[in-house]
Amino acid sequence: MANIERSIVGDLINFRGMVYAPLNESGVVFLFAKMAEDLNMYIEEIRPEPPDGIARRFTGKGWERLRVEFEYRSSDFKQHGSDADRCDLIICWEHDWAGCPVEVIELRDRIKELENWPIRRPDEPIGGEEGEDLDVWFDEHGVQDRVRGLFQSLADHVKSVDEQCFYRVGKTAITFYSPERTFIHVHPRQNKLRMVLFTGGDTLEGVEPVGRKNSGQKWGSVSVEDQDQLLEILASVEESYKRINAAIKRNERTGWHAKTEDAEEEGES
Repeated sequence: MANIERSIVGDLINFRGMVYAPLNESGVVFLFAKMAEDLNMYIEEIRPEPPDGIARRFTGKGWERLRVEFEYRSSDFKQHGSDADRCDLIICWEHDWAGCPVEVIELRDRIKELENWPIRRPDEPIGGEEGEDLDVWFDEHGVQDRVRGLFQSLADHVKSVDEQCFYRVGKTAITFYSPERTFIHVHPRQNKLRMVLFTGGDTLEGVEPVGRKNSGQKWGSVSVEDQDQLLEILASVEESYKRINAAIKRNERTGWHAKTEDAEEEGES
């Protein structure tokens, strides 16, 4: 029988997308990144040599500079032979060093004080029944029923192209995923749908380029006000889906600030 590699994990914490407690220094760094803002801190540097990082912490008057060492246990600092005179703060999962001469933040203790949110599917509503987040968004933005129907028709069509596609309701837009990456941003207005689609930098029927020098070069926009206009643009929606997946296979940049390959070559010349 083939040997099966045994995977050892930490205790279950389910904290902001981190399922298990850290078992090493790297895990501590990752967890701290999820907590830094709540600790009134931000990171200036992560370094390959001591100190591990340079952080700033708000004091009420301004931002104090801190030389930070990340450790799994606070006592690891001593075992590594680190110099307490060159460190202002130890950030660790477990504080087990009585009489430590350096200030310690024990993440294991601090996560108990902080707001948490459970892991969930990206396409699930934050709370309540399916579609509740969308209805709240529409209500807050005064979107007419006619436009809500246009959006639902769009969402149904995208799902018919690939049932794995999904959308997420954000603060300023509703974003469709291919499912690996964004390929449509929808901005419902009171009386129309404004859509920003991935074009790859090439012409897309009915879609106006939005590219500027440093943004939007691979994206285009279109607005629709009725079902007839939506039907006319659905072929371009499908083409956008195909182009984003082709770009992923080619390992191309696809974000809002991605430049077309021609623009990148011009920049290099």
